[in-house]
Amino acid sequence: MKSKVIVIIFLCLSVFIFAQVPTTYAPTNLISVNVTGFVQSPGTYQLSSISRLSDALKLAGNPGPLITEKGPSYLQKIYSPEAKSTTYADSLYSNFQALRSVKLTRGKETKTYDYMKFVRMGDLEQNPILRDGDVINVGAVHTTVTIVGEVYYPGEYEYIEGDRLSDLLNLAQGFTLSADRSIVNIYRYKDNLKDFDLITVDLRTSKPEDIIIHPYDRIAINRDTEYRRGWNIIVEGNVKSPGKYYIGDNTTLYDILLLCGGPNARGDLRNAIYANLPSTEKVDPEFERLKNMDITQMSIMEYHYLQNRLRQFPGRYSIDIMCTWESKGSECNPVLKDGDYLYVPLKMDMVTVTGQVVNPGLIPWVEGKTWEFYVKAAGGYTNNKSFNGVRIIDAQSGNWVRPSSKTVLYPGDTVFVAAKTEYDTWSRFKDIMLITTQIMTIILGIHTLAN
Repeated sequence: MKSKVIVIIFLCLSVFIFAQVPTTYAPTNLISVNVTGFVQSPGTYQLSSISRLSDALKLAGNPGPLITEKGPSYLQKIYSPEAKSTTYADSLYSNFQALRSVKLTRGKETKTYDYMKFVRMGDLEQNPILRDGDVINVGAVHTTVTIVGEVYYPGEYEYIEGDRLSDLLNLAQGFTLSADRSIVNIYRYKDNLKDFDLITVDLRTSKPEDIIIHPYDRIAINRDTEYRRGWNIIVEGNVKSPGKYYIGDNTTLYDILLLCGGPNARGDLRNAIYANLPSTEKVDPEFERLKNMDITQMSIMEYHYLQNRLRQFPGRYSIDIMCTWESKGSECNPVLKDGDYLYVPLKMDMVTVTGQVVNPGLIPWVEGKTWEFYVKAAGGYTNNKSFNGVRIIDAQSGNWVRPSSKTVLYPGDTVFVAAKTEYDTWSRFKDIMLITTQIMTIILGIHTLAN
């Protein structure tokens, strides 16, 4: 009995030990496949019996853009400077392999496979399982078609006889979200490959499957600028809710003032800036010319134009925003444009007095007071003040105004007192004497002729 128990224990241990040993399987059968033609490493390769065409192509030479991250488009870099900067072999095989017409010979039968349809469209029929003795031949590209614009994989593709517009769209992974899906332009080259005809295809009445593509065609997919149109205005400064606001065809300035909550307690709508930012980027040829010109060569009109362009905010609308807000949009309420910009500065009830005064600086604004009040508040003039040299600089427009008794000042305005212009007394005396002499000479000449 004891011996039977020992035998049973040994049997159990044996079963347990053998259960821990991993099962080994018979090695997978290997096949020999030949890869020839326009590949980086042609030759004979040992593959498993379940290998496909893609496995052999990877071993013989990586098909470049299909696998790596050199760019999403097949043949996209044929004429690209980046492609020329790589090694000759890399550039050549990555850009010119005819992967849409790979030939597979099995015995006496040869079939052609569009490997790109497997890569881009998942067509397994174009990626067959290989057999022992198969011969794969990859040629070089000879004829291409191009698809550009709003598709996910734009670029230059190998042309296959019988290609249709739908084939190229599928290879390019279809339209992007912003593509104009109604119209496709096809530029069809003539026999001289220089001149072309424009063929406009209306996809609302024609199917892509019915449009036959010719060699060297260029297919252009335009963008639909109205798709999810993002017109907007940027509101900054002292408003309750600054930020970017999207606008429609009929959105007005008052609508946006309501959306942003209007000015806060510190906002100054009177001196707010409402402008169009794209307009600020437009080049003013006349302004650029004057900036590069010496002041002595300018006419008085040109000099004043240069001054005003430098003082004023470019692209600014001539709108009284305070009037817009106070009238609740019934007055001064324009329809907004894409790229508009609204800035509400900090409200400071101050008038700046600068120049030839005793204590230049900020003076609290008092409603109804004239410029003379602020000059006195700044300590009065210095002894270097120019005669009739006081100017008011309007905070809103930037214009310089000669003051009068009726000139009204607002917060943010500036009172500028110019200094005396220094002259060389001797030079001025000589100029006066020269002019006097010339006048006397003219008078004497006229008197002599009269007698």
